[in-house]
Amino acid sequence: MVLVRRKRVLFHDVPENLDDHLQSNADVFYIPETGEIFLDYQSYASRMTFYKLNIFMCEATGKSGLDYFQAAESERNEAGLHGRIPEQLKAAVLRAVQWQIVGRLDHLVEAVYDRYKDRYFKGEKVFVDVQGDKYLARIVKVFPPRNLKLPGASSSPLKLKLKLSGTPPLPNGPTNGTSDPNSKPQSKYKPSPSQRVARSYPNISNTPFTNHIPSASSPLSICQDSSTDGNSPMTAANGEMIIHSIGANLKLSLEEANKIDDPASYYYSVQMIGKGEGDGADTPTTSDSSKYAGSEMEVTCAALSRDRLNFNKALLRRFLKDALERNPASASPWTVKKALADKYGIETEMPQDVREGVEGVKREDHEKRRRVWEESPPRKKQKLNENEKANDVQVPPVPEIVPEAPKAPVRKKGPVRYPTEDLDVKLSERDRRAGKILTRPQMDRDLPFDKFFEPFLMTWNFLVTFGKTLHLSSFTLDEYEKALRHSLVDPACQLMAEIHVSLVAMISERPFERHCAILSLMELKDAENELAVKAKEFEKEDDWQVEIDELLAALADVGVSWESNLPALVVSDDREGWEAVLVGVLKDYATVATFPRLRPILTSLVYGPSPPVGDDETETGSVVEPCHPADRYPSLPVEDKIAVIQYLCDLAIACKPIRSALDAAETELTELRKEKIEVNRERKRILEELNHASGTETAPLTKGNVESNAKLEDTSVDGGGNSDADAYSERMVDASSDVASDFGGSSRAASTTRGRGDTSNPTPKSIAHAKERARARGKAAEAKAAQQEHRRQEDTATELECRLEVIERKFRQTLGIGRSRPLGRDRFYNRVWWFDGLGSAGLPGPTSSATYGTGRIFIQGASEADVEMMEGREDYAEIVARRVVEEGEGMVLKPGEWGCFHDPAQMEVYMNWLNVKGQREFQLDRTLKLWWDYVIPGMRKRLSDIANGPRQVETSSSRRSSRGRSEVARESYVMWTNKRKVKTWPPAK
Repeated sequence: MVLVRRKRVLFHDVPENLDDHLQSNADVFYIPETGEIFLDYQSYASRMTFYKLNIFMCEATGKSGLDYFQAAESERNEAGLHGRIPEQLKAAVLRAVQWQIVGRLDHLVEAVYDRYKDRYFKGEKVFVDVQGDKYLARIVKVFPPRNLKLPGASSSPLKLKLKLSGTPPLPNGPTNGTSDPNSKPQSKYKPSPSQRVARSYPNISNTPFTNHIPSASSPLSICQDSSTDGNSPMTAANGEMIIHSIGANLKLSLEEANKIDDPASYYYSVQMIGKGEGDGADTPTTSDSSKYAGSEMEVTCAALSRDRLNFNKALLRRFLKDALERNPASASPWTVKKALADKYGIETEMPQDVREGVEGVKREDHEKRRRVWEESPPRKKQKLNENEKANDVQVPPVPEIVPEAPKAPVRKKGPVRYPTEDLDVKLSERDRRAGKILTRPQMDRDLPFDKFFEPFLMTWNFLVTFGKTLHLSSFTLDEYEKALRHSLVDPACQLMAEIHVSLVAMISERPFERHCAILSLMELKDAENELAVKAKEFEKEDDWQVEIDELLAALADVGVSWESNLPALVVSDDREGWEAVLVGVLKDYATVATFPRLRPILTSLVYGPSPPVGDDETETGSVVEPCHPADRYPSLPVEDKIAVIQYLCDLAIACKPIRSALDAAETELTELRKEKIEVNRERKRILEELNHASGTETAPLTKGNVESNAKLEDTSVDGGGNSDADAYSERMVDASSDVASDFGGSSRAASTTRGRGDTSNPTPKSIAHAKERARARGKAAEAKAAQQEHRRQEDTATELECRLEVIERKFRQTLGIGRSRPLGRDRFYNRVWWFDGLGSAGLPGPTSSATYGTGRIFIQGASEADVEMMEGREDYAEIVARRVVEEGEGMVLKPGEWGCFHDPAQMEVYMNWLNVKGQREFQLDRTLKLWWDYVIPGMRKRLSDIANGPRQVETSSSRRSSRGRSEVARESYVMWTNKRKVKTWPPAK
């Protein structure tokens, strides 16, 4: 079956109102692979998205990282492999392995294969070896040996009887059942000693060969003992003999089983199968294989063999893995699954002897552990005082010590291996002397928007990660915060306009229900309606209060035909009218059930206060009157702006371009993994060559080597006190090219020898000196070439290091598209986040200037599941006290709470606070060090921008003067431009 997180996939039930849905001729959505039916497209798309995730595993093969359909296909292919094993062999194998206590499945497979490789059963198709040629045949009967003995029985063989059934007289043959070799017709081949060919007759198809009477000495005359019953180990439940029941008993060793039930003593009556009768098997028969079709032979296992494609260890292991199950408790036996046991008639109730054996093994294991961990030191005998012994002083008898009740065994604590569980690691005095600090540095808990910080951060991450898909340039978290706080109509905030237009353009491909928001608002008229009660919970005291009818009347003419106005809006430069399009999108996509703040937000967008009374601009009118959304959106509460963007992001994430980007990211991750493996392999090879070269005897080319070689050449050329060197002659140079090349290394030496005229032949000493000089030059050339090769390999290794760094950055960037993952967790399960460099906002190269997205490291409180895990520990009270001390007063984060580090000095102290003896903080320390060169420069760049930038935007509701507007216009979020803006609609793919 297909598994997800090691559990079987649960399918959705058939909807209860499916019949009503079909009677109304409405469309339904069907997944043929699972048989699931959905009434709406959103549920269908959500389920298909789940099935497309690479989180499934094929239980049969163990392959993971597959989507559901790939895992299901793997299961079907594996089921086809099981069909190769003969059914007769399946029943015998499953009967043999039932209740076997074997630790590893591999050992069980080895035992089964050794037992059954020479044992065959009735109905199997096998290959028969006839004079070196193999023919396909089917086993008709199996005859055990006469002297078959039960284990532990007397030495006398089993009492067997002859099966003498009536047989019509055979033509040209004896009728008394004797096997007279003279009465057989001439055969075209001579059978081997392990084969006996039955008689062939003209009308072989009508001759009942299976009922002929063998001779008394023939093994074919053996049948089951008349005295055996259904309880015999050799008989089945119906009283029939089970062939190979003793030899296949895995409780016996292989040697003992073969000694009692020798497979070579069995005889098999096989019927030859002609061409075309092999059921498509790959039969290695010869061209004349049909000449023996229908004939019967009596053979032993030496002449039989199975097709290796139908019986091998790998196939047997797969079959047993799917057919067996085992309890995880110690000494639990392997059991056949209920469906297969019922199919093949295998006992499912554990026999009493097996149960006693399992309990005995468990008792032995328990006793062994008890003896190991039990502490029972012997008591020391009390000794008398030596002086009392010398003076023969009578000492009163020592009262008998009553032994105390045995205490529970105390487990000895072995040496702790690090890294270990973080909560078990405590700061020692040695660690403190080494500079480790006890308390974590103070975090910044003053994050923007309080309880709305998490949706604020998640929406920014979505917009930046899918920036290329949304055609939206990157922007920092600070710019996003200031844009949300922007409350001026003039100058307008271009960033907010681009965000909304990009999201609306993305979700415009999704189907919608016209005026669904209007219909949903009409249901709120009934105050007792469940939907109205739920919407009331999300209302605030400062919301504008307008009647439903008035609100619907004000919305009637706003955002009409927004989809027809969208193309012109997307390609425009000023984005004028995007607020009205936003209202139209909310009217056609949102409902009170999916967007609880729908009524207050729509009211704030189409209604506003009356103009100010008198000359005081700080006072606004108390009358609420209709307004245009363009005038009202800047004054919308920040929480409502975040809620609108979050709702649009939830709609956009299920759109086809986003899903395509996710699929492309998965493919790119696979390629990056392959490339990383290849680069690491090449880098390892080059490093091994460098290490090998550094260990060789060849000296590298150095300045001293070059000078010594040059000095040697000058000495040999100029003489250097050697009179033999001055006797080189031109005749010697012309006589031997090899020697001349050694001597004539420089033109100056050649001209010197020519000027001195012909001399006598060079001496052996001068020749040896010349050869030595040539060897020195060769060594110098080799050292120089080795040094050049060494430098080339070092350059290649450096290039591969840079390539690995690029792959790591690209891998993090691509991995963040599918799902944001924390850098790690600390000892108290607080999650550490760094959102820079994900998706379209990649990290800069090593030569580029520092950039940042958030410029901070965020700390999120432990999840509720992690908190429950800590509460389940015995030392939870101590953990609570430790958190106050080690995290700082007021710095303990609850689930859903956030903090951050924004200063590099804080990060230095935080790294010193982490204890690498713990598993989680060990991994967190490694990850932080991996990205340290990007985290710290980003923090510094953000602090520099804050220090050098204009002042913060004020959040007061009063009107700003022209001077204030000019200061706002210089803000980075106002000057931000979208460099990925599309020029045409729909955009080019």
